[in-house]
Amino acid sequence: MAEFRADVIAEQRAISALTERVAIYLAGCGVDARAAHHTALVLDELLTNVAMHSETLEVPVSISLMVSADRVSAEVVDHAAKFDPRAARTPDPSASVEQRGIGGLGLLLVHRVTEGLAYERAGELNRTTFSIARTLAEPRG
Repeated sequence: MAEFRADVIAEQRAISALTERVAIYLAGCGVDARAAHHTALVLDELLTNVAMHSETLEVPVSISLMVSADRVSAEVVDHAAKFDPRAARTPDPSASVEQRGIGGLGLLLVHRVTEGLAYERAGELNRTTFSIARTLAEPRG
């Protein structure tokens, strides 16, 4: 089982650099390109939410990934305000932009591409975990 760990400050430049490192790491582990892409997208969304909804400018975040034979499992731990991504408002993607309002589509994506999305608040820490199948089937067209 391969493992990746990183500590970053939740700000856009660091988030982009992290997701690039994650994609390269997962490719090196032989993870399906679509699964690696989904993992990077989910991390980007979770970290962007930390950055956007934090009460402070520089929120430290720790990320760990475990690559097993059948999946990529991830843990994101941050020191931001309490935020459970499972409880966030889920917009109707079929509604018009005016009806839907701003935000929420990124978390809708997180819910759709992850398995076992979990959250807990431990003291002053948010701990979010998820997994993604290591090999994803091609979308049906």
